[in-house]
Amino acid sequence: MRNPDAINPITLPNRKCSYQTIEEEQQARQDAAEAQLNAWRAFLPDVLERFARIEDPRRPGSIRHKLTVLIIFGMLLFVYQCASRRQANRELSRPGVLEAFRSVFPEIDSIPHLDTLERLLEEIPAQNIEDVLGKKIARLLRSKKLQALLVEKHYVVAIDGSQKFTRTIPFAEEALHRQKGDQITYVVYVLEAALVGPQGIAIPILAEFCENKVEDNNQEMSEKQAKQDCEIKAFYRLTKHLKKLLPRQRLMIVADGLYPKGPVISICQKNHWDFMIILPSNCLSTVWEEAEGLHRLEPDQSRANKWGDHNQQFWWANDIQYDWKDAEGHPHYSTIHVVVCNETWEKDGQPLKCTWAWVSGAPITKKNVLERCNSAGRHRWGIEEHFLTEKTQGYNYEHAFSLDWNALKGWHALMRLAHLLNILTLHTVALWDTVQVLGMRGVIRFLWETLAGNWLDLSRLRALNNKPAQLRLVF
Repeated sequence: MRNPDAINPITLPNRKCSYQTIEEEQQARQDAAEAQLNAWRAFLPDVLERFARIEDPRRPGSIRHKLTVLIIFGMLLFVYQCASRRQANRELSRPGVLEAFRSVFPEIDSIPHLDTLERLLEEIPAQNIEDVLGKKIARLLRSKKLQALLVEKHYVVAIDGSQKFTRTIPFAEEALHRQKGDQITYVVYVLEAALVGPQGIAIPILAEFCENKVEDNNQEMSEKQAKQDCEIKAFYRLTKHLKKLLPRQRLMIVADGLYPKGPVISICQKNHWDFMIILPSNCLSTVWEEAEGLHRLEPDQSRANKWGDHNQQFWWANDIQYDWKDAEGHPHYSTIHVVVCNETWEKDGQPLKCTWAWVSGAPITKKNVLERCNSAGRHRWGIEEHFLTEKTQGYNYEHAFSLDWNALKGWHALMRLAHLLNILTLHTVALWDTVQVLGMRGVIRFLWETLAGNWLDLSRLRALNNKPAQLRLVF
């Protein structure tokens, strides 16, 4: 359920265009483009600097376009939500587009063909591009630009997996596979971490592809299936990257019912991360028994709340010892806490109810139960909304921009960098009122039409270089 206090608009106004004259529209478009490019001036310099550090695998004598220019145009494909490389080649190569960009970013001095970028991404380790995204997020956190997303002095990180696309041909040895009868389907599956906030926002941080080891492919199919990568294995790898990226940040991990497991809880506790992990009713039966027993003994550990049109009744049990064994059969135990929320509401005159439960990394009290559950645990859905946005709202998450394994990972990293750029741009003070009227996708289309059309006064864009770049955000 969406937080009723979220600032993101749900229903856009249903009205005609508010501009009365061409001059009025031109002024609005000019202001919007300047706001976008000013946000880019604050965002891109360190990103371009990190791109420039990536080793260029091309022969020096054959280079026509700088590596940074190639990668920036790859990001622009996703910023302006082109459906394919073919469309991006057609749209981004307009002379007016280059002139507008060069007015603010002189280093963008050519328009590459995106097939050239495809060949480059086949050679550059995709992790190099992924690292640029992670380090940008780390820098935003250090500069305290995202403090509005804090819950109980922690940044909430949602972790979940999503299928990217499938094929019936063996396009990459690293791809997972499913077999049904004689038909084998090859699958690209990605585990992602996103920073989520009670305002309804989700910001990409890291991605970890589920991928089989190439050397396993010389074995029989039954052995390969037994050794396939999976979401939990990818979680172990992703958390190592997350700890390295944000070693000192106070994080709260939120995840779905796949994750209430001893090793997952142990990793969070060793990394000093708080957590709120969904606890299904058919999972950890001994923990449920102890929690319900403690609840009968301590019925005062409860709280009622009104959340939107829902009536909530919380109860919790603290300091439960959870015994588990690792892969080698060695016994371990973890101290955890359980909180349950029973909700009731009415829809179309019919009474409805549901139950939520979480494993918590910190004791639950009357003071923190609402913030931990409603502002943190419930916002695990933010990463699902994030996937939905990238799949259905212009980022073409499920499109195969490449069938080369390394290149498709590179395209995926560029998509998420572009999504981050759009998120920050559209949440700036200068553009937020326009977002309230046109919506996120509407503003992106508005900005592209402005850039591609004959609307802009380039002298005003060049004048931006004499002003300080600012990233003032609204969350």
